[in-house]
Order: sequence, then C-alpha cells, then structure tokens
Amino acid sequence: MKRIAIALTVTVLALSACSSTDESAAEDASASPTATASAPPEFSTFSDGSIVTSGGYVFKGDFAICNKATCGAPGPDGTAQCTCDLETDQWTLSPIPKTALETLAARGTVVSTFTTVNVADARSVTCNTGQWADCYGALCTPNGDGTATCTCPVSDDESVTWMKYVDSCSAPQVGCTADMQSVAPLFKGDPSLADYLAIVEQAGDTVPGIPQACPVPSD
Repeated sequence: MKRIAIALTVTVLALSACSSTDESAAEDASASPTATASAPPEFSTFSDGSIVTSGGYVFKGDFAICNKATCGAPGPDGTAQCTCDLETDQWTLSPIPKTALETLAARGTVVSTFTTVNVADARSVTCNTGQWADCYGALCTPNGDGTATCTCPVSDDESVTWMKYVDSCSAPQVGCTADMQSVAPLFKGDPSLADYLAIVEQAGDTVPGIPQACPVPSD
C-alpha cells in the first residue's frame, strides 16, 4: 500500500539523518519502547516521550496537516501536490517519533501527520467514489507563509471508504467528486483515532473529535 510505503520512507530518512548528525542520539531513538507511567496503561512510551500506538506515535510537536488541503491534478507518478497548513506545538499522531520529525525539520523537510486541532468548526463528508489524496506520512516543503507543499499518493480505490472535511455543508467542494482533496481513509477496526483521543485526554488536554457529518453526503 502506498500509504505504508511513504511512512516507511519517512522513517528511514529520519533515522538516517539522526545517525549522520548524532550517533548516540540515533542509538537512543532506535531503542525498543518500554512501558512508563507517563503513558496510559495499554500504551508504551518511546525514548523521546512519544506515546506508541498501533497507528503511530502521539506527541505535541510541529508538523504539516493536510486534512483540509486542496491538491493539484495527479502527475504521471500517481502523486499530487497538496497545499497543507503548518501547526506548531500541537497534538498529533505521526508515523515517526518526535525526534525523527525534528531531525527532518532541521533539514528543511516537514512531515504531514494527523491531528484534529484545526477542524473544530469543520463538517465532514464520507465517500467511497472519486479520487483522493492520502497525505499521512508525506514529505513536505515549507512555503514561508504558514503552509507547506506536500507530495501525496492519489487513490481511486472504491473499496476504501474515506472522509473529507469541508467548511460547510453548502460549500462547493462538498461532493465526493467535486475536487481533489487530501482525506482520511477509514479502515474497519482501526483504533488510531480512539487511541489518539485517549492519550490526549490522559495528558489532561482536549482536542476536537471528528467533525459533524453533513446531512446528505453528495456525489
């Protein structure tokens, strides 16, 4: 799956960067996660404090978020360029731990991760038709204006249900085939969102959940 391949690529690049800049830090970052009192009982904590879940690492950090991003037409390599927002010191679920994310950022590359901190006022549309971009784990280049351009794989797999976020249910892009947008694939039995919300709550903080659904999703 392209999503997994991109996440693995990000991980390899980040850990390689750690190795070239600070060998001892890389050895520490690659250590096996161990259970600590700072994580909820069912989770472990990575050496940099990132909470380890089945869907990735949860922590507060700096990252790109593409959950409302508009993307260009797919290129011949099956990817699209999406304009995503940059977030600073916010809760996120990431395919790589915080230290690896910071190592890439120091070299001018931002990683697109998952969060809900920016969708408190959004609405959601659930779809299973049309093309969509999956930016989780994508590599991005900051634009200097609070946004980043992320290279994201594009899919038209109608066996996958996905969710797009819109500003309102009457917005022009509310239809599932209305535009090319970065979305969140919905996998049956995936506990990633629940784990993310539980960890934030355990830390004594709150973030929004999934935006309220539009009454009648439109194709």
